Amino acid sequence: MGKLRFIDLFCGAGGMSLGLEMTNKFEIVGAIDFWQPAIDTFRYNHPFLDENKVICADVSNIFERNGSKVNGTYDLALDNIDVVVGGPPCQGLSLAGKRLIDDPRNQLFLSFVDAVNIIKPKAFIMENVPGLLSMNGGAINKAILNAFSEIGYNHFSDHAPQILKAETYGVPQIRRRLFYVGFRDDISPKFENWPPKPIYKEYKSVNESKFITGDLFSDQIDLEVLSDPISVEEAIGDLPKLLSGEGGDEMNYTLTPITNYQKEMRLIPKQSLKLAKVFNHETPKHTEKLIKMIKLADQGESVDPKYTDSKKWKSNKPSYTVKALGAGGGSTNRRAFHYDPNQPRASTVRENARIQSFPDYYRFLGSKTNQMTQVGNAVPPFLARAIGEAIYAKLEKK
Repeated sequence: MGKLRFIDLFCGAGGMSLGLEMTNKFEIVGAIDFWQPAIDTFRYNHPFLDENKVICADVSNIFERNGSKVNGTYDLALDNIDVVVGGPPCQGLSLAGKRLIDDPRNQLFLSFVDAVNIIKPKAFIMENVPGLLSMNGGAINKAILNAFSEIGYNHFSDHAPQILKAETYGVPQIRRRLFYVGFRDDISPKFENWPPKPIYKEYKSVNESKFITGDLFSDQIDLEVLSDPISVEEAIGDLPKLLSGEGGDEMNYTLTPITNYQKEMRLIPKQSLKLAKVFNHETPKHTEKLIKMIKLADQGESVDPKYTDSKKWKSNKPSYTVKALGAGGGSTNRRAFHYDPNQPRASTVRENARIQSFPDYYRFLGSKTNQMTQVGNAVPPFLARAIGEAIYAKLEKK
């Protein structure tokens, strides 16, 4: 079996796409997102794709509701697409006393269903927030499964939606995301590799009880033989050292990579003409007051009590969840802070990208706030890679 052709709806900066491409078993043929800064980043990092295949538009304007065709304004080659992927924004998902399909706030999710219905791929991958499973007492999840079943993707009793733990797939971050994987009803429902087997241990902390969860994989593998999850220092310790206001959008490496993760982050695809550079590694300019607060905070503690998200990284643990900056983009608004006492400052876009498992050649465009938001909203590529490997193995058997 050759490479699987896929299209990415709600592609963002391209974390899901990049992860699938990392397997060397998937080929992207198109991408859509409604936010121009994310599209600019996606196009820059996919120069081999025709610009008209990377579309800045609302997905609901492209695929006809309950129809069988695509808006003729858009030049999408939808023949022979094997997989449709995407993460429709979840904020509007609600029943509000109606069926899911009747609520206009669910338009983006329904657009994803429409796309699957029109394209009829062998499989789809849909990503969302873990809370979706329990929202409205599970009614939202049930309605989602019903919506896919109605268009011929109905094997969810054989491979139920799963909350996957990013650190168990080599991402140096405690991140939980929900994934729905569906297969066309002419394809066997048997999916032996779902969920994908972990390659690292799950992170559990007594002080962070919300991360102590049941293990989805206990019947698949002896967890004791797995390595500990990758720590923040193992992930970013080789990046150029910076103080407040230092760095740049393009820099040279100054330190030698030590860990395997650091070495992998520096790899450049053979087909790429990009240079071995550090991109997006620039710190915000802090006030003396904030620098003092950073110095006083211990690892794992909030730098500013007004912002509980403004924690200093623990050097020997995986990062807490990387988040998008708020509308204000302030220095203590949802930012991580460096663990190194000699670098009293907030994290850079590149450091957050490493925590998300984006390799260094992957460059983010737009304002610094927009770059942070692109990184924070992305599916970690290493997590997407694990899902891609599982899906390819199943379809290859078919």
